[in-house]
Amino acid sequence: MKTASEIRKDYLEFFKSKQHQIVPSSPIFPQDDPTLLFTNAGMNQFKDVFLGTGKRSYKRAADTQKCLRVSGKHNDLESVGRDTYHHTFFEMLGNWSFGDYFKKEAIHWAWELLTQVWQIPKEKLWATVFGGDQKDGLMPDEEAVQVWKEETDIAHDRILKFGKKDNFWEMGDSGPCGPCSEIHLDRGKEACDHKDEPGHVCSVNGGCARYIEIWNLVFIQFNRQEDQTLVTLPAKHVDTGMGFERLVSVLQNKYSNYDTDIFAPILNEISKITGISYTASNSATDIAFRVLSDHIRALSSAFADGALPGNAGRGYVLRRLLRRAARFGRQSLGMQEPFIYRLVPVVAQIFSDVFPEIQQRQEHIQLLLKTEEESFAQMLTRGIHLFNELVSEVKKEGKNTIPGERAYRLYHQDGFPRDLVDLMTQEQNLIVDDEGWKKAEQEHIDRSKGSKGGYGVSPSELEGIPSTHFVGYATMECTSNILKIIDNTTLILDRTPFYAESGGQVGDTGIISSKSFRFQVKDTQKIGDIYLHIGEILEQDLSKPAHRVSACVDKKRRRDIMSNHSATHLLHWALRSVLGEHVVQQGSVVEPERLRFDISHPKKIEDHELLEVERLVNERIFENLKVQKSVETLESAKKKGAMALFGEKYGEKVRVIQIGKYSKELCGGTHTYFTGDMGYFRIVSESSIQAGVRRIEAVTRSKAVEFSQKEHSFLREIKNQLKGVEDNALVSKIASLQEEIKELKKKGTQQAQKDTKTYAESLLEKAPSVNEIKVVVSKTESMQINDLRALADMVKKSSFKAAGILACVFQEKVFMVSFISDKLLEEKTTLHAGEMIKIAGTILGGGGDSRRSEFAQGQGSKTDQIDTMLLKISSYIEEKIASR
Repeated sequence: MKTASEIRKDYLEFFKSKQHQIVPSSPIFPQDDPTLLFTNAGMNQFKDVFLGTGKRSYKRAADTQKCLRVSGKHNDLESVGRDTYHHTFFEMLGNWSFGDYFKKEAIHWAWELLTQVWQIPKEKLWATVFGGDQKDGLMPDEEAVQVWKEETDIAHDRILKFGKKDNFWEMGDSGPCGPCSEIHLDRGKEACDHKDEPGHVCSVNGGCARYIEIWNLVFIQFNRQEDQTLVTLPAKHVDTGMGFERLVSVLQNKYSNYDTDIFAPILNEISKITGISYTASNSATDIAFRVLSDHIRALSSAFADGALPGNAGRGYVLRRLLRRAARFGRQSLGMQEPFIYRLVPVVAQIFSDVFPEIQQRQEHIQLLLKTEEESFAQMLTRGIHLFNELVSEVKKEGKNTIPGERAYRLYHQDGFPRDLVDLMTQEQNLIVDDEGWKKAEQEHIDRSKGSKGGYGVSPSELEGIPSTHFVGYATMECTSNILKIIDNTTLILDRTPFYAESGGQVGDTGIISSKSFRFQVKDTQKIGDIYLHIGEILEQDLSKPAHRVSACVDKKRRRDIMSNHSATHLLHWALRSVLGEHVVQQGSVVEPERLRFDISHPKKIEDHELLEVERLVNERIFENLKVQKSVETLESAKKKGAMALFGEKYGEKVRVIQIGKYSKELCGGTHTYFTGDMGYFRIVSESSIQAGVRRIEAVTRSKAVEFSQKEHSFLREIKNQLKGVEDNALVSKIASLQEEIKELKKKGTQQAQKDTKTYAESLLEKAPSVNEIKVVVSKTESMQINDLRALADMVKKSSFKAAGILACVFQEKVFMVSFISDKLLEEKTTLHAGEMIKIAGTILGGGGDSRRSEFAQGQGSKTDQIDTMLLKISSYIEEKIASR
């Protein structure tokens, strides 16, 4: 039986023998496609070719692509672990033809590989083809039927026709599309998972597990216009995809993907860590095993490519994925302590021969996972407390439904998983308002949706436009022809000196002009290989249309950018020299004013380390080394030691930037000619942006001089303030003053607490009593909200049964704090602090936190209504006390 590694190798070597270029997987998140959070198909990295905005030096390609499907229409997240074939992370084997071969070769080679190389019995295979679509005016794909009959020995009655839903592939609402031919495998009657359903008949596309699709051959021959009509493409392409995990299960004769050698080592490691055996059942523990083995592959791959957990975009999705895995571990396997990070080494080993970046970044991935697991444990504790408060409120109101908006807030803001909300709600004999949840979720999605990219340019507007010839490495100005003007805001030229934003470097600005035309370029972007000069027309003589123009980059701005970009390379080298080889670039922003550089490093970079980094960079600048640029093959550059950045997408030809014997990186950005052009380098700040990731901001040239001058001026001012103190005694003098201030603050705090206690006792003494309960309703002297809270808290913690609200005017606003004393809470009471704030807010034209039952705060704007509000709250409290 072949191993997964051997099967993958078979596939790639087979297509290599058919003159296909074997290309590396692109990163798991697209670098140049803002419409996608994650790479979800093998064709993503070739999308620009199909759209006609990019090209490759080869016409045939094959690869295994890392894919992640955790959001959008292909999202099967909740099915992962509950069945044996859904996954978040998967590999997609694919082969492509860009205007080269078509249906004949694609079908012939697919059949050859399946039946001759892998020797799958022909009688188990079925082929489906497009059966036509009346609405689109498309006839059945008889060409594909004929190829199947002539190029293979498949039984003719096993060639089936299906409609658009099953056998017509489209990239989106518009764009390249075409019929497809799928190959299905009959796994036998025993594989059917609908045996108990009356009337069920197993069939291809019949919805049961007996017949499974193993390969999809897409024939891209049309372009769907925005008006939904179809136009035949001038060049026809092939795009095929085969799920690797499913293929391995077939060739290893396993019904479950989790029973293959792709997942077995991970499942075994989970068993070792937890002491629980995996039995391949549908028990809660086995579902947890499958969830963990799937999610750790997804997380390891994403973090290896440079993604980070966060609160927005892909970071938000990855954090949710990790927390889902952690919850399964806690609930079903009893793992209360972080343990998922311990699975990374086995994942790294499994992928070592195909995705070595996981092994190379193993420590970094483990640190991210462990930190996130620890954070999740703290979040669960907090979330359970908030949930219990919510349940208490609902029950007090005599209801049985938790508002959907409130439940969703627990999920979105506090990270509480939806299914855990449902489970705990059921335990309380309550339900969640599902419609309210969905409404809140959709509102969040609508708010979170950023631009879908494209820079306001649709693919149809770029049809037929050739690639832009970039000349900006050699010159900052050139003569060009205008190919197209879009909406008077975007110019496309045949050649340009303007650098388009990529690799962290911002796009160029400048002027494009002729005698009758003047256009200010405010930004430069690109879609595929087409450069978009974005800005506004300053002058235009419509009687003399401009075709031939002069394109001129803002030279000073570009030189500042070049300086900062070259500085990032020296900074990277210096950081690795000082901190260690574990340091890897996580991201960068190169602008004219500054540079920002993110690295993997587990702790704060000490001041003495930053000084050493600065010294090393400046030494190289002062040596005035030549910054060498060359173009090589990716393989050759890597062999010579050039550093490739994780998460970056590289073509077969790469640009190498070398600075002496110190730095050698793959980079497509613009750089200085000599290190001396950078002038001077200063680190402005160092901070943490994520567990295990540090951010450095720095400046060069005149900005570095300005920074040093400001520092010097600041130091002079300090010396002037501390008259008579020598330079070498400044630090100790400041430390001494800080101690004095600390002691004075301590004494001040102690006095303030005494004053607050005295004030609280005075309020309690003056407050009227109703049935032995003090009604503390008062307007206080003007104070900040924190002081008002401290006063209310002092009353709350007194030995009296008390309830009330305190209010004051501060900076033309009314601040208020309501409370139920601890002594009163020992008894059953219907008084609710949040309800008081709600009533008060209505009167004062404001509001606050009405959820909290014991202690709440708010504010309002109607300062003249305080007395009215206090009377209303007094009545509220007295009525509640009387109704006890």
